[in-house]
Amino acid sequence: MSAADLLEDALDRVADFDAVGAIALLEAEPHAASDPRVLALLSYARFTTADFAGCRRDAVDALAASTDSDRTTRLLVLGAAGLALGSDRSSGSELEGCFTEADALVDDGGDLEPTLAWLVGYLLVEGAVVNVLIHAARRFADAFADEIAATPSRLYRTLVDGVLARLLLNEGRVAEAEAAALAMFERAGSGPTALYAEAVQCLVAGNRAEQGATRTLARRVRQAIPEPTGAFQTTCYLLVGYGLAALADDHGAAALARSASGNDFSGLSVQDRALAIELLVSSAFLDRDIVESERLIGFIAADVDRRVPGPAILRMQCKLELLHGRPADALALARTATTRALADGRMLEAGIGEILATRALIAMSDRTQAVRELAALAEQAVRGGHTAATRSAARELKAIGRRLAPVAGSGWDGLSPREREVALLSAEGNSTAEIASVLQLSSRTVDAHVTRVLAAFGIVSRRQLPSRLPATLPLTAVPVPTAPLTPRQRDLTELVADGLSNDEIATALGISRKTVEKHLSAVFHAWGVRSRVAVARIVLANRAR
Repeated sequence: MSAADLLEDALDRVADFDAVGAIALLEAEPHAASDPRVLALLSYARFTTADFAGCRRDAVDALAASTDSDRTTRLLVLGAAGLALGSDRSSGSELEGCFTEADALVDDGGDLEPTLAWLVGYLLVEGAVVNVLIHAARRFADAFADEIAATPSRLYRTLVDGVLARLLLNEGRVAEAEAAALAMFERAGSGPTALYAEAVQCLVAGNRAEQGATRTLARRVRQAIPEPTGAFQTTCYLLVGYGLAALADDHGAAALARSASGNDFSGLSVQDRALAIELLVSSAFLDRDIVESERLIGFIAADVDRRVPGPAILRMQCKLELLHGRPADALALARTATTRALADGRMLEAGIGEILATRALIAMSDRTQAVRELAALAEQAVRGGHTAATRSAARELKAIGRRLAPVAGSGWDGLSPREREVALLSAEGNSTAEIASVLQLSSRTVDAHVTRVLAAFGIVSRRQLPSRLPATLPLTAVPVPTAPLTPRQRDLTELVADGLSNDEIATALGISRKTVEKHLSAVFHAWGVRSRVAVARIVLANRAR
């Protein structure tokens, strides 16, 4: 078998989640102990089986064997070394510096062997994500975007898609991660690849606060893997656990983490170990179990100064301080965890730290600052599509009897069902007293709802609602009008849908305001409606047909 065929065959097995078969194939190669490419692939395959000692040994040997190698080989080895580094971040590791060297080689430019270029890019991105070096992962993903897009096999592409979706999620770009996860699922085949795609989708759906989809996907994965064995199945369990955690299902997430981790967490990479323990600590925190929280943190507390798990450990210690009734100490830990996560580009984790900080502020009776920070977090989360973070902020506020203000520009989607009723009635010209009578509310409550409606649309007056509201309303179940209109009336309805006032329509059509009102009244009669909002909805719906 040629060297190229050997590597391709081994990769096929790894991508089909048969890493044990890949290792046996590679170890049978006569020059396995000295060929840096074979050693790099062996290291990668061992990582996927959680044989971390063997993974590190092969990575170190590959680095030594590739000092004078070509650019493709050296970058391949550095990518494998990065993954191995994620299994042990102890000081003085021979693998330290692999990403710095890879960065320099990428900056220097140069061609790569076309058949391996995608694998080089994938391993560098995967290794950086495993080490939660998000800035480095993004640089590699951008530098190798074309090569990654040309991944030659559907099996390989599932692995590549998965790491890119996780990278986007780490960066807080949840809406983009959702699109990547969907593309991954559509490209995945059946069996293990489809299961991995569902686990990634579950993680993303949880952060989008899609409860039904998250729980359905979680159920599928658990039914397919009753008890996880091996690194692949463990990874699927942890991804699903993180998805449930985003929905604040801490006990459900902990059950998955417990099944995936075993008794001593030794089968997990450094970062996965920290995050799995954090899921378990969150469950213990919910039960106010100080003893269990301290026991769990003890597994990893010594790692707090390592770059990878530091923020997670600080968040766990923050929860412990809250349980002990020391909110000032908890606040300091939450702030440090957030700062470190932001410095690493870990936007999703930064949001978790910010929520913990507001809990500490509330415990310190500084509700004003807590509300301010929760509002800022929600606004940032909306921009990134991180719906779960917005709902987390809303839950924290609800616990102290406050509500999250609608994010400016969120429009119809940012309103509650009752606020939508108020918005429609207000846009149709009803006064506060009239709305209060229809909805059986007090005038004060109506005014409060109107204030939130105006905030959601980013406007300052009710008079602006008729021009802003129609374009954001759902267009489902809007009837097609059968009564014919004159050409001038059709022109008028188009301008109404564009949000123009009567005076603006009069100017645009070269007619008087009184004539506009006459035409509008005729349209109301012909279409059986009573407001310009209803006219606009019909026009917009039929434009889309």
